[in-house]
Amino acid sequence: MSVVIESRTHTAAPRARRVREIVSAIGSRTWMIWLLFLVLVFVAAVFGSKVAPQGSTPPIEKALLDRLKPPFSTTDTGFHLLGTDALGRDLFSQVIRGARLTVFIATVSMFIGSVIGISLGMVAGFYGGLVDRLLMRLAEAQTAMPMFLVAILLITLLGSNVINLLLILPTLVWPTFARIVRAETLRLRETPFIEAAIAVGCTGRSIMWHHLRPNLLSRIVVLGVISTGQVILAEAGLSFLGAGVQPPDITWGLLIADGRQYLATSWWLTITPGIVLGLTVLSLNMLGRRYANLAEARR
Repeated sequence: MSVVIESRTHTAAPRARRVREIVSAIGSRTWMIWLLFLVLVFVAAVFGSKVAPQGSTPPIEKALLDRLKPPFSTTDTGFHLLGTDALGRDLFSQVIRGARLTVFIATVSMFIGSVIGISLGMVAGFYGGLVDRLLMRLAEAQTAMPMFLVAILLITLLGSNVINLLLILPTLVWPTFARIVRAETLRLRETPFIEAAIAVGCTGRSIMWHHLRPNLLSRIVVLGVISTGQVILAEAGLSFLGAGVQPPDITWGLLIADGRQYLATSWWLTITPGIVLGLTVLSLNMLGRRYANLAEARR
């Protein structure tokens, strides 16, 4: 009896080890799936109607006959992989066209917010003193406020359009950039190569651009990738509440908002763009985490 138990134990151990190795190998390569998905989103954002099955919206009289068709339906206007919306338009084509404005708003807003945050964070960390205290109190004050509600208030006052979104959404991300860059700048400022650059008379601008910036790049990239996903969610939330992009422009958040009144009967109008939006944010977060792990391993 003991021999049988021992034999089973010895055979189970290699199997468990092989299973762990297979799971680890799959987990180490899932980033390719997220990257491929983001590439597809990028292609949809760049080429838009050129890759959409229904490149241009058909005549409204003809399209209304095909309204609210479920996924995998075939009508006179063609095959509808994700169904049709309340106006008979192909939902898959709408999602593809919505990627352009969604990605544009998120990328530009993140870029503006990151430039502001990185600049203020490096200045605060390098010079310290009164400048540091003023800039960090400003960042902390903004972080303490419910910025999403503030964004709704500002858009209500200024008007719902893309330009106002590009001015307001960066305020959601720059404090995070400023605080993380300041912390890294404070750490790097005490390193020998920065002290040597100060000793030989390099200007503060030169030190920040030629010495601090390259050493902050990995953190900035990770933060930028993750912040892009946060801005996508913020824009979708604003558009869902009617304070974001307005028709005839299309974003994923606006598609979700347009389909909510049909959620009980035509679930695909809301669920499908919501899944695409969620997968995009998840892909950005997973790739950002992988890049952070690789950067940490190189140190």
